[in-house]
Amino acid sequence: MSSHRAGVDPAVAIALLLALLFCLHGIFWGRVECWNRDQMALRDLAGLRPGEYEKPPFHTYLNHLLVVEPIKLPMRLAHVPQDRRNQANGAMLLGSRLVVLGLYLGTIVFAYAISLRCYGLVAARIIALLFATSAGFIAYAHFLTADVPLLFWMMAAFFFGNQIALSGKLSHYLWCGFLAGIATATKYNGLAVAIVLVVAHFLASKNSRWRNLVFNRPLVFALLMIPIGFIAGNPYGVLRDWNRFRNDFLLNYIVTPRFEGQPDRTNYIGFLDRIPEILGWPGTVAVAFCVLIAIIVVFQQRNLNDPGTCGFILASAAFFLYFGKIGAFPRQVTRFTLPAIPFLLLMIGPAFQKSSFRKPLLALIAPILIYNCLCSYFVGQRFNDDPRLSAQVWILQNVKPGSVIESSPGSPHWHLMPELKAKEVEISRPQWESAAGASVIDLRMPWLTGRAALFSWIFPNEKWVGQLAFEHEPDSGGWAYNAEELRHRHPDFITLYSSDLGSPDPAQHKYYGDLLAHRYPYKIAFAAGSPPVPRWIYPRDIDFLSGRMTTFRRKVEGP
Repeated sequence: MSSHRAGVDPAVAIALLLALLFCLHGIFWGRVECWNRDQMALRDLAGLRPGEYEKPPFHTYLNHLLVVEPIKLPMRLAHVPQDRRNQANGAMLLGSRLVVLGLYLGTIVFAYAISLRCYGLVAARIIALLFATSAGFIAYAHFLTADVPLLFWMMAAFFFGNQIALSGKLSHYLWCGFLAGIATATKYNGLAVAIVLVVAHFLASKNSRWRNLVFNRPLVFALLMIPIGFIAGNPYGVLRDWNRFRNDFLLNYIVTPRFEGQPDRTNYIGFLDRIPEILGWPGTVAVAFCVLIAIIVVFQQRNLNDPGTCGFILASAAFFLYFGKIGAFPRQVTRFTLPAIPFLLLMIGPAFQKSSFRKPLLALIAPILIYNCLCSYFVGQRFNDDPRLSAQVWILQNVKPGSVIESSPGSPHWHLMPELKAKEVEISRPQWESAAGASVIDLRMPWLTGRAALFSWIFPNEKWVGQLAFEHEPDSGGWAYNAEELRHRHPDFITLYSSDLGSPDPAQHKYYGDLLAHRYPYKIAFAAGSPPVPRWIYPRDIDFLSGRMTTFRRKVEGP
């Protein structure tokens, strides 16, 4: 069913260009840092040891190899002073986002190549354009999280799994297993793509005896490549830091489904409800309709030797396994659903193989692609309109040398802006007032999440969960949130990001409430919020984006 042509298909070139333009719009969000709290690319490494293993470290390693070290190493060799290395923060942020963008474009190429081989040129073009314009993908391509990189590695593993079903070469087995391991080392839920290896093997060996089908050397080697790939992507955690890796992994495995105290019940409806946040409601309805037609086409053909049938079966296996496992989580957020969507899009391919269905489906998809493009443009605009960007400019224009800025936990890290020449110190640090070499002090308030107490309550039979949570997120800083401590600190400015108002800690909540109510000797000098989101666009919610930034200036004391 493949259509090999010389040169680049204009449709896939357009898809890649659109994705590139949409992702470049808003690429400087944060200027010197990524404000997504789950960002992985720029987290610190001590050699090969990450700070924790609740999320696996492969994308951190990859980004340090491609971006961070090529920037930092020359500065180290040139003995650039530590306080001047902040000059490279913007370059590291941009380089890291370009890596994610490159992986996203690679995902589109894999989707096109798989669809071309299985379903033909028309389906490949439609699937590539849906990948490139769906605004949910564009939103996550702005982040330095592991979500978009995970899509790339899962699709790479799927590509070789599909090759197994069509040709059954040993090299395809090995690559599929290895890349499934790399996907798992990027994010643990990437392991779901390994089902493609097993199903593809059965499709390739459907005429074999059951003993030869199960006890098969290529299959055994491929299954062994999964842990090898995982170890290659997480070598320090598995080989040198096993106890910490095990504890962090188990903590993540237990608490992620009920991270915010959700009741212990399955939530498959919540999983499906996230799909319109990625594809939009028109796209979701159209894709569901195309999948139904694809099912009809596959059942009519009933031919396991047909590449389209093989592609549909493999995509369905990956989607439904992932849905069965992750959909059972009581807590459902968009990024949990995201890895299933590429397989859902691949499932529509057979619908475009029948010429009688092709024209009506193209007429259905065309306006959706236009709508997707409009929504994807607004994604970048929403990143550009983040009030924290304006707050950074205000701080640079108004904070003078010798000032102290008290920053709420969610406020931008002012010390990362090289022009400010600031030094970040934790409020619990003794004698923080004497921070050496600082023109400005960025004084960080403690982050009180309340999760240690929450986890102890919702997991009463696993007391170690609460203990580990307390080690990762201690809630012992409530003492800092009172009027007496504020008088002692006497900061020149206080910055507050609205997400910190949602802390369950009563002392923190009252402290910022009193500031906003002008009960302390500080006045609001800067305030800006995210513009309202037009009702007709999607996604409605983008992680850690919408909020309000407020900066307080200390009132001038009378004579």
